[in-house]
Amino acid sequence: MEDQENLDTFIQRIHQHDAPFYREHWGGVQKFAELPVVTREDFLKTPLSLRRYKDEKALIKIVHDPAGAFLSEWSFVDIGREAYGLPARRPMVFLENPHEAIEKSMWCYEHGMLPLVGEKTLEIATYAAEKYKIDSLITDTSSLIKLEPYVRGRGPLDSISILGERFEPKELLHFGQYARQVRLVLALPETGAIAAAALAAEPRWEALPDCILENTETLLVTKKRLLVTPIVRYQTTLPPLNNYDGAL
Repeated sequence: MEDQENLDTFIQRIHQHDAPFYREHWGGVQKFAELPVVTREDFLKTPLSLRRYKDEKALIKIVHDPAGAFLSEWSFVDIGREAYGLPARRPMVFLENPHEAIEKSMWCYEHGMLPLVGEKTLEIATYAAEKYKIDSLITDTSSLIKLEPYVRGRGPLDSISILGERFEPKELLHFGQYARQVRLVLALPETGAIAAAALAAEPRWEALPDCILENTETLLVTKKRLLVTPIVRYQTTLPPLNNYDGAL
């Protein structure tokens, strides 16, 4: 009951904000379960200035979609609250998308960690990783596959966090031997981290803190924090999560 009251207060706070995006999209609806969903298309056609709900020191990045591109703004504090990686002394961020690499590096800084940001050129990236003596890795599937010869030839890392929108866990199982802990982190550029699971043939997903996940025809995501652009009943194109027992 308390969670529902907090959620209702959160929705009212967004309704009452000067930013018009959600107020116009929702109309007079204020009950969470009755709110219409919001999609990437809505973000695409709405300038960032009309969906900015707070002003803090922030990072603005471009999110690309087949239908076009839009801006996504994340405050440094909110980036730090995401569960992208695990505590480490010498993390390496190695991601295909440079905007995402900068953001995940900022996550490290927000947690008092000095990251190594991997170069696009693989030889330079692996040379730097060896010199820096990395102990953890924040990466995506394609980048991890490129790094496999390096991680295979060294001792186990403390952790590997694999970020992505979709995973083929059975194809990743062998990476379990390269770290003491390997986790899958379901994430979208505009929503941040959504859910996490230990690497397994059939991962058991858990919603990350402050996240509400609704398994409908596609996965709906809500973040119970006032982000620069709040994420409320955001309809992704992701399929429902298997092995997920969470409920609203």
